[in-house]
Amino acid sequence: MNIPQNLTPFSQSVLHPAASVALRRAAVKLGAPEFPISVSQLARPDGVRTHLAALTVNVWSESTQAVAHLLGVASLPSGARGKTGRGMKTAQQTLTGFPAAYGRLRRWSEWVFDSEWNQAQLLQVMEEVERMTAEALMWVYASAIAAVGSYAHLGRLIAKFEKNQARGHALRLGLTAGLETPDGRLIEALAAGAVPERLRKEFGHMPIGREGEMAAPRIAEAAEALIGTSSPPEPLMWDLSRAQGRQETARRKALAAAGFLGRSGLRKSIELTQSALITHAKARDALAFVLAATRHWAQAAAVEGMSDGRIQRADEIFLLEIEEIKQMMTGEWHSRGHIAPLLARRREDRSQQAVADRRAGVGPLGVAGEMTEGALLPMRTPADVTPPSGFIALAESWHPAWWRVLLRAAGVIAPDGDLLAWVASVARTGDLPTLVGGDYGSWPAGSAIRLDPSRNLVEMSE
Repeated sequence: MNIPQNLTPFSQSVLHPAASVALRRAAVKLGAPEFPISVSQLARPDGVRTHLAALTVNVWSESTQAVAHLLGVASLPSGARGKTGRGMKTAQQTLTGFPAAYGRLRRWSEWVFDSEWNQAQLLQVMEEVERMTAEALMWVYASAIAAVGSYAHLGRLIAKFEKNQARGHALRLGLTAGLETPDGRLIEALAAGAVPERLRKEFGHMPIGREGEMAAPRIAEAAEALIGTSSPPEPLMWDLSRAQGRQETARRKALAAAGFLGRSGLRKSIELTQSALITHAKARDALAFVLAATRHWAQAAAVEGMSDGRIQRADEIFLLEIEEIKQMMTGEWHSRGHIAPLLARRREDRSQQAVADRRAGVGPLGVAGEMTEGALLPMRTPADVTPPSGFIALAESWHPAWWRVLLRAAGVIAPDGDLLAWVASVARTGDLPTLVGGDYGSWPAGSAIRLDPSRNLVEMSE
């Protein structure tokens, strides 16, 4: 995940330092050279993606242009040159170690949720938050390198027997359709009319809002609002069984075309790519558990702060950095007078921040589905309209609250995103035609749009 620029101070103070540590650890784990990195660099719109792309190129020896495109960055730092060619072996070793880490991160999160809060417990959890966040992010980044590298490698193998670039890309999209991930299972559950209790139990840790923002509510806190009052729409476009059928058809076609000599290597590449994409989605899910637990801890710290008036509302806790919360918890800030001026400045700073993190110079990338057409429907929030079926949905930020739109859309455009974004994971599961990247700000609503993921193309049709 890229770390958004306009997170609350609390989320920034946890995620930015943890991301710096996690990227260095991922480089060590993968045996790649460490590229210079700072917290300020990670705060840029493409900071994390750029470093992940550089590490991926080095580990996999794949094309810098191909890897940069998959991760949605315009350029790579100097020194990003693929020389090692150890990607397959390194990726397999990385994926093997993830299940144990997933269990460890889940257990820590559950321990936090089950805690009975007092000052000692609040301080103990606070000392562990950054360490656990860094571990979760390290697995997100390590699995991202495995997923992007294996996806690029698979494309290169396909190109050996399918010279037409668009057909080769369509085949690769087919091979990664229908992958079952936590993201896809959530959409399936909502489409099936899941009750709030099930949503809280299975998906309650997921954010309803941008990933990484701990001020955003979790599904556990707003399950009824996520479902709404009306019955779920019939899944008109998003279809897991159809997607899995496309994957099987693409697999048979690819293995047959590869011939006897290329079949074994292609089969291994397909399996690794599928496994890496699923593992990356699960790693993001593990991070969601850790961040939900951290949110739970912050809310408990807010109760402590409100008990004597140092903060007046629970949501003020997210305007403080984690070290500032420690000062409040240990009594260094023992009155409202210590905190109120800082909160006022933070509110003013946030009121002047941009709403979205936009990228420049990055072309569109097809991440799922086949060619489709429909009317363009730009949307600011999931509640903007009651969409008809068969439209092309355009939105800046996709998250679980958009589930009804995803079920009914003929296609999806996400100007900010990459191969591994949440919306890309969901789209692959249901084989929903989806493009990430590009600039569509001047396109009028209702325009007839042709979306062709195999050609990385979205255009106005006649």
